[in-house]
Amino acid sequence: MKENYDIFTETSYTLEIKYLHNDEINFVRWDNCINTAFNGNIFAYSWYLNILCDNWCGLILGDYKYVMPLIHTTFFKKDILTTPILGEKLGVFTNEILTEEIVNLFFEAIPSNYTFIKTMLNKYNTISNTNFEIKQKKIFEMDLMQSYSLISQKYTNAFQKDIQVAKSKKITIINGLSPNDLINLSNKKGSRSIPNLNADNISRLRMIIAFSIRYNLGEIYGAYNAENSLCAAVFFIKSKNKIYLLFNTEDKTADFSKAMSILIDRFIENHSEKNLTLNLDNLVVKDALHFFQGVGVTEYRIKTAFRNQLPLIYKLFLK
Repeated sequence: MKENYDIFTETSYTLEIKYLHNDEINFVRWDNCINTAFNGNIFAYSWYLNILCDNWCGLILGDYKYVMPLIHTTFFKKDILTTPILGEKLGVFTNEILTEEIVNLFFEAIPSNYTFIKTMLNKYNTISNTNFEIKQKKIFEMDLMQSYSLISQKYTNAFQKDIQVAKSKKITIINGLSPNDLINLSNKKGSRSIPNLNADNISRLRMIIAFSIRYNLGEIYGAYNAENSLCAAVFFIKSKNKIYLLFNTEDKTADFSKAMSILIDRFIENHSEKNLTLNLDNLVVKDALHFFQGVGVTEYRIKTAFRNQLPLIYKLFLK
């Protein structure tokens, strides 16, 4: 192990980290890296990145042994790197040895013309680069490998009560809700959504849903009340034994009826006894901590690397 690490830290080797524009990236090799990476996720595949950003770039080490996507955009003619609202948890991906020093080297390889950088890393990335401010964010995951009986036994009494409330309110759950119904509910007066998307991001979400459903990577669950009116909906996207709650929305009656509680419970039941990890950190419910404790999730912390070298006038708009 130490011999390989020493080789990596030699200057001649670190110089192999290449910055490539979108049209210079071999998408087949890129996706093969993500597909085999121990920390690969859905957000780092080229098709997903292409939806998020037309001209995303990448840092690549060797023959696509290590890759790091960079979401490039401009702000008043300044080049910046951002974390898209629909594409968190990026950073460095590989199936090789991955250390804090390697992640630091990738951040040092980001071209200097990017005077604003905000990149959220995946949970297997650690960073201590002193040129960046490092912030932390909590994420919440649960293992679905056990039977539904064993998983539900770990629910708190309060969460069990929420499920019973939903049943008493005659909430019914369906899988296979249409994308239009999901979006229409999010646009309904009084509805709340996470993430809160503008028109451009809603368009991108539609493309993500269309692709994922076509290739069996996504599911949309909906909750209907006793009047057969849609009151809560969730879009889940999956890849590499991981399922992410990417977008969810509920109307003003859903909290009272606990529709989201029974919806997530049904999803867990349908996917139990599978080698899957469910990520729930974008949940729209009012008391998310109560919900997370109720279903028995595990809390992790991931890092965001931040640097703002823009002139003062720009810093007023980008934080």
